[in-house]
Amino acid sequence: MGKQADNHSRRNIAAGLCIAIGLIIGILIKRVHIGLMIGLGLGLLGGGLLRRR
Repeated sequence: MGKQADNHSRRNIAAGLCIAIGLIIGILIKRVHIGLMIGLGLGLLGGGLLRRR
């Protein structure tokens, strides 16, 4: 069970990091459409990481 707990916490950290990076990139990029697309892509990646398989 220790290995599964480590993988779960790593997955949560990676998903949070993807969402945070998406928000930062979306705010910093001057072109709104590109920022939204990158943020959406990273948000979907983070959501996929949080979903249990």
